[in-house]
Amino acid sequence: MRNEILSQIHTHIGIEGCLKRARECVYWPRMNSELRDYISKCDVCQSLAMKQPKETLKSHDVPSRPWAKIGTDLFTLSGNDYLITVDYYSSFFEVDRLYDTSSKTVINKLKQHFARWESLKQLSQTMDRNIRPEQFKQFSKQWDFQHKTSSPGHAQSNGKVENAVKTAKRLMRKAKKSNSDPYNCVTEF
Repeated sequence: MRNEILSQIHTHIGIEGCLKRARECVYWPRMNSELRDYISKCDVCQSLAMKQPKETLKSHDVPSRPWAKIGTDLFTLSGNDYLITVDYYSSFFEVDRLYDTSSKTVINKLKQHFARWESLKQLSQTMDRNIRPEQFKQFSKQWDFQHKTSSPGHAQSNGKVENAVKTAKRLMRKAKKSNSDPYNCVTEF
């Protein structure tokens, strides 16, 4: 009887899809594990499974002091461009409004942060189409820090920054919706 139910639930849509489908109409103890086991033995599903598994994420080293390692990214909200700069030690971030997203503008904003915090050793950056790698290479030599990049298509490798972008956007939307000063939103942390 159970094998008949399992075969009706299993429609080659993957384990998670089948589990969702099963939860909508049936239940028995150990249903999830039995369904996973049943689907993992399906020759059709196994022969057409994704051949390239996701690469395992590697954790970043936590720096020994604030602003020794930062991450940056560009984001757009309500038609305006912003640069977010995140400290890997404290997760503190700063958001700068940009009137253009050229390398020169981004570098000038970063110089202001570096002059204020002055302990930078490493910058992790999600590359944008307007960012010129050669300008950042020269900038990193002049200011003596290591520059690491990640592609926009692989955002999870710069996860701390992506999380800060999400938080900043949420705070900015809340401020706009409540007609309050976005700089006064820091109390949410």
